[in-house]
Amino acid sequence: MPIKVLIIDDAIHIRRLIARMLEHANFSTLEASNGLQGLQILRAQKPDVVTCDISMPVMDGYEFLVEAKKDPEVRDIPVIVITAIGQQEESSKATAMGADACLTKPFSSSHLLEIIKTQIDKRSNN
Repeated sequence: MPIKVLIIDDAIHIRRLIARMLEHANFSTLEASNGLQGLQILRAQKPDVVTCDISMPVMDGYEFLVEAKKDPEVRDIPVIVITAIGQQEESSKATAMGADACLTKPFSSSHLLEIIKTQIDKRSNN
C-alpha cells in the first residue's frame, strides 16, 4: 500500500508540484487549500504524513498544528511545515508548536522525499 501524504497549501501550483513529486515516487496524495480543509481530511483519511504551508486563509499552518496535535486520533501523524526562505523564525515557532520537521522553499524532490521517509521511519520505530 503506498504511503499517503496530505498536502496543505493555498497555492494550487505548489500543491500540484508537491503532488507530482510524490506521485512520481509512488506515493498517494491528498490535497487541501487551507488548514481547516486539511484538518477535515486529516481526521477522515488519516494519512501517513502531512506537508503544511504556514501562510494560508481560513486556518493557517500554526492553527492547523494546534488543532491536529491536540486530537489524540491524529496527533502522532508527522507534520512537515513548509516555509519560504528567510522565515527561520516561522520554522522555529512551528517546531515549538509540534511540527515534526520544516522544509524551506524552494526545495528539491529528493530533499522532500528524504524528510518524508525519515518521518515515516521515526513513526514506525515508536
